Amino acid sequence: MQEMKISELCKQTGLSKDGIRHYEQLGLIHSQRKPAGTRYYQDYDENSIVRIEIIQCGKSCGFTLKEIKNIFDCTDNDELSLAELRPFLLQKLAELDLKVAEIEKMRGIIKQNLAGVDCQ
Repeated sequence: MQEMKISELCKQTGLSKDGIRHYEQLGLIHSQRKPAGTRYYQDYDENSIVRIEIIQCGKSCGFTLKEIKNIFDCTDNDELSLAELRPFLLQKLAELDLKVAEIEKMRGIIKQNLAGVDCQ
């Protein structure tokens, strides 16, 4: 598996160095600490790219980093199969449906207020 420095991972994912370090601190991605002279560097593998893509997709779908971490932990430890994720995903879908309904309600209120303003 090809290894890369943090700058290459940034280029590949569009994420900042701080973002990558944050994900690593949370345990969402992992690196290998490699000596280079008197310094040490973090090397990341291609799996980090895949995990970051999953994280970004999950975030855009409304998952928190904590929820994504829990999913990673369970699937990494073979405690949860993809089929067992179904109830969790259905719950998240229901939460998103509620948010959509709330937004539609707010949108309707704003449209009503705009209609009142346009009449004056």
